[in-house]
Amino acid sequence: MKKILLAAGTGIYVRVLDRLENGLKQRGLAKQYSITKCKVPELKQQAPGFDLIIRTALLTETVDKPVINGIALATGGPAAETVLDEIAAAIRA
Repeated sequence: MKKILLAAGTGIYVRVLDRLENGLKQRGLAKQYSITKCKVPELKQQAPGFDLIIRTALLTETVDKPVINGIALATGGPAAETVLDEIAAAIRA
């Protein structure tokens, strides 16, 4: 089970989480991951306990985990599908 940390603002968290969970379910990955939310300023402190970071804002600090730009999950469309494919590949790895 992959542990995902979603660094997103409160205003878009629900939309991003909904698209993320639906997209991963469509890709056959239900129950293969867990998602925890944090605010971007909390990311560096919380990142060590996770396998993958998805961010929806610019990061000012680096972390020693794979980071995927998830802003397209907030807007939807073809770019969101590309991001979901990238996240799915990271979960399967």
